Amino acid sequence: SVSRETWISFEDFCICFQNLYVFHKPHTYAYNYQKTDFKSTDDQVFYYLLVDSLMPTEILVSFSALVRWDDTGDTKRECSSISKGVLMVEHFSWKWVTPGELMLKMHTSATKATVLNLPVGRHILLFTVRSPVGHHIHLCSMVPCVFGEEDSVIPSLEKESYRFIEQATAILKAVGNVINNFSSKPGLSKSLKELERTHCPPGLHGTGMAEEHFKVFNSAFWCLIKYVLGKKAPYSYKFAFRSFTLDFKDTEVSEGDTVSSETREKNSLTSWQNRTPTSEEEAAALKLQAIWRGIYVRKVLNSRKPGTKENANVKETLQKLWTAMELNFEQCAVMLLREMFKRNCKSIEKFPCYEDEWCKISFTDYAVTYADLPPNTWFVVFREIFLVPEDMLIVPKVYTTIPSCRLHVVDNDTLEEMPHVFFKVAPHIYPKNKKGYTFMAEAHTGDLPVEAGRWRLRLIGSHSPLPFLSREAVNNVYSTKEIKEYYIPNDKHVMFRYSVKATASHIATVQVQTSKSDVFIELQILDNEEKIVSATGKGHAVIPAFNFLSNETLLSS
Repeated sequence: SVSRETWISFEDFCICFQNLYVFHKPHTYAYNYQKTDFKSTDDQVFYYLLVDSLMPTEILVSFSALVRWDDTGDTKRECSSISKGVLMVEHFSWKWVTPGELMLKMHTSATKATVLNLPVGRHILLFTVRSPVGHHIHLCSMVPCVFGEEDSVIPSLEKESYRFIEQATAILKAVGNVINNFSSKPGLSKSLKELERTHCPPGLHGTGMAEEHFKVFNSAFWCLIKYVLGKKAPYSYKFAFRSFTLDFKDTEVSEGDTVSSETREKNSLTSWQNRTPTSEEEAAALKLQAIWRGIYVRKVLNSRKPGTKENANVKETLQKLWTAMELNFEQCAVMLLREMFKRNCKSIEKFPCYEDEWCKISFTDYAVTYADLPPNTWFVVFREIFLVPEDMLIVPKVYTTIPSCRLHVVDNDTLEEMPHVFFKVAPHIYPKNKKGYTFMAEAHTGDLPVEAGRWRLRLIGSHSPLPFLSREAVNNVYSTKEIKEYYIPNDKHVMFRYSVKATASHIATVQVQTSKSDVFIELQILDNEEKIVSATGKGHAVIPAFNFLSNETLLSS
């Protein structure tokens, strides 16, 4: 401690503070520990903690705050309550709009420590720190964890959680057990029941959802077979799949059988192309189909009986398949369970590892640079079209030092803009469309000039593939046409009206700004006096992206 009569410099005090901290640091030889360097800031600072464990986790959180002492002359030398450091810890996910559950809140003017208890599974915690002069965080746990800023934590979230991998490997091990016992009558019955218990979530047996879940498993298993074979599955593997699952209705497998039969019987079908079958011919065809199906079903059922020729053939085929799976066991296991999750069946939500899906993300970054800009300048930072391969949840996030910057996302099929929450594009399900989505970022320099810098867009989703560019590389060089005029009041309240003629079809951004900042504006684009798209604003309005067709295109259409 330092008496009030002893004065030292601020720099010396910081050194003493850090040395005292190191001197009293506890032994952590058996622990995994993370700590932040001593940082000085008056603003909020954010850190992220990733914990993934198959067992409940205890984390010792130590928070030190360096604050300003109260100069009121109080002899107790207590720190003012206003200048205390604050640490808040809450559950977090980039896919959430609302804040997560608050786990911990600490106020201190020196050092405090407490134990944070987390249940089994993967967790992301957001640490929000506010301290007048500086702060230091020290974490100790028996479980390896990742702690730091966003860029150091987020790459680890692309991996599957430990609970997911544990569930996936258990399912694939059960599949292998069925294959190994396929020629043993008691062993096959026992292993099939074990496989059912493994791939069916708890509480699903005996419910109406079970049948749908079996269809999901069979479909995912067939996808895994095609992936392992790396080519079109031969007939023997299709027959082995049906023998393994007793699934005669899987459309993906049936479509493959149809193609092969069409190739084999191409010449025999030519005589039926230009004629309508009679009722007798239709009845005969239905009877033949029923007979063939009966023979095929009996053949598949017979392949389940040990000692038969069909059973021996199926066992040989499945053993070849299992040998290929064992070469990349964990990868195949993860793919099987991930394919089941992609089917969006309600039964999947009953898996314990489903709780970790909010912490499973995939991301990709796109960066551009901008030059020095004078004060009170509006400009486009980024504008690109992204194609969405399938319906997916997307969270766009912008990283920039520009004081005023806003991202817009427009559906090019409907020209509707994606919703915003507090001037940020909200997490949203992006349906697959034909023309893709335009991501456009606008910025304003304000009263001060902006130095040249780097702007980055991060697209966050639940899994790959993410939206991809409609062209090879990002372009941030734009041609700008600016018109400045005076507004003349009129009865129709029309500020301006221009006719646009495009020599080539292209996407453009349209922006209008008034010298009077409190004027409400509606900006419209008309086609034959019909309003196609519009935007409203106060002193400023922007249409993020519009595809102007060339005159030649309009004439030809």
